[in-house]
Amino acid sequence: MGRPRQTRAARVRRGIRVYSDPLQHACIAAAVVAPLVPTSGRRVLLTAVVPALVIDVDHAVAARSVRVRDTTSLATRPRSHSLVTAVGTGVAVAAAAGPAHGWAAFGGLASHLLHDAGDRAAPTPLLWPFAPARQVGRRRQAAGTAALALLSIVVSRAMAGPSRGPSAGGADGAGA
Repeated sequence: MGRPRQTRAARVRRGIRVYSDPLQHACIAAAVVAPLVPTSGRRVLLTAVVPALVIDVDHAVAARSVRVRDTTSLATRPRSHSLVTAVGTGVAVAAAAGPAHGWAAFGGLASHLLHDAGDRAAPTPLLWPFAPARQVGRRRQAAGTAALALLSIVVSRAMAGPSRGPSAGGADGAGA
């Protein structure tokens, strides 16, 4: 029987969606960790973007193929598309490069997972091994991504240390 035939317009839309997906993941990961740049430097952007892109190698492993048709037609996304992977990666990167980079790696991967869980494609094992693979929808994806960006602001402020406002010594250093 096979697949139902798609119109040319539907094939073009699907192609745009599939082939722009890495760019979407990279942009979202960079946006999530952008608040870290003033305190940690631009390299945190790379630390977020690389894992957000590299994680999709698991599709080729799971499909046992590098053909786009095979990697995008899996029944569910691979188990490595879980927050367990994001946390583990964040901890490993933090140990190697420091907390800002650890957060960036976690944030980049978590934003990738949320983006995947927000679409209508194969279910994402976001909470594996604690819950089955499922999709969360675009609203929850957007809320989760916004929460990651807000947490990046918190991490950035924590990395900056105590503020130098009036209660911390004032302009003349004499205190209040």
